[in-house]
Amino acid sequence: MLVSFFQFISGQKKDLESIVEFGDVNLIRINKYFGSFAYSFPIPNDIAIEVYDLKFKSPLLAASFKSEKDLIDIWLKLGLGGAVLKTIMSEKRNGNARPRLQQVRLERQACLVNALGLPGEGVKLFSNSIIDSPLWSNDKPLGLSIGGENFDNYIDCFDTIEKQLKTTSINNYFYELNISCPNTDTGSCLGDSLSDLEKLIDYMRRYSSKAISIKVSPDWGDEHLKSIGDIILAKEKMIVNAGNTQFKTIEYLGLKKDSLPRGGGGLSGLAIFPRTLQMINLFSDMNLTIMATGGISTVHHLNAARDAGATLFGMATSLIMDPYCIPKINYNLSKGY
Repeated sequence: MLVSFFQFISGQKKDLESIVEFGDVNLIRINKYFGSFAYSFPIPNDIAIEVYDLKFKSPLLAASFKSEKDLIDIWLKLGLGGAVLKTIMSEKRNGNARPRLQQVRLERQACLVNALGLPGEGVKLFSNSIIDSPLWSNDKPLGLSIGGENFDNYIDCFDTIEKQLKTTSINNYFYELNISCPNTDTGSCLGDSLSDLEKLIDYMRRYSSKAISIKVSPDWGDEHLKSIGDIILAKEKMIVNAGNTQFKTIEYLGLKKDSLPRGGGGLSGLAIFPRTLQMINLFSDMNLTIMATGGISTVHHLNAARDAGATLFGMATSLIMDPYCIPKINYNLSKGY
C-alpha cells in the first residue's frame, strides 16, 4: 500500500514489481536477524517423498520464478521440500521494459500476470555462482531450469552448467527444461518442435543421469501435450511439469494499454488451477511422473492435484501472497486433511 501510494502521488505507472521487490528486501532483512525465529518450521517426517534418486522432505517446491538465494532460503526454512531456480538463458538478459508485473482479480481471487521477459545474469555467471550457493546446505533438491531462443541455446546452457557441477561433489539436483515460456524474444518455444525436444533430451541423457523435468504450457492443445508425453514416456528419469503460466492479453485482463509490454503476459494463481487439473489427468493416464504447478495455495488444491495423479507440487504466486501457506499445508498433509 505504501509503495502504491508513492507511485500514485509521484505520477508513476503502477508497477507491482517494485512492491514485490520492497517486500523481498524486508523479508530478507528479517531473515538476517530473526530468521531462526520467524521462518524456521520443522517439516513433519511422514510427508517425505522420493522421486527417482531425489529425496524431498515435503512434496512442495518453489516453482521456477525467483533467483534471489536469500529469498529461496526463507521458503526452504518455512518447509519447502525443494526449489526450482529461475530459468537461466545463454546470455545476460535485462528482460522487458517495466512495468511488467501486475496484479489482477479473476473470479474474486488475486492473481499475478507477468511479462518479465526472463531477465537474468546469463549461464556463465550462473554456473560460477551456483557451486558456491548456500542453498545446498539445506540438503534439499534444487531444480536447475534452462531456457533458450533456440535449440543451440539450450545445449549451451546445459553444457556450461553440467561442466561446472562435475568439478564439485554437488549431487542433489535435477534439470528442468522450460520449453513453454511466452516471453522469449522470438515468441517461439522449443516445445513447438517435437523433434528438437526429443533431440535435446537425448543429448542431455547422454551426458547426465540426473532427472529431467519438462515444463509444458497450459496454452497447448491436449493432442500436442500427449505428443510431448509420448516423448517423455520413452525416456528415463523424466518428470512432466504441468504446467506454466497462461498467456492472457491486457484486454482479457482488463488492464490499461501500457500496463504490460507485448500486449499481455503469463497469468498465474488460482484462476489457472482448473487447467492444471486437466493436464494432470491427461498425463496421469499416460503413467507419467507429474509435478503440478499452477494455482496451488492450500492443502485442498494439493489433494485435488494428488488425487488426479500428481506427485510433486510447484508453488509461485502463493509464495508471494502468503509464504506461511507452506507450513500450513505441511501440517495439514501430516494430519491427513
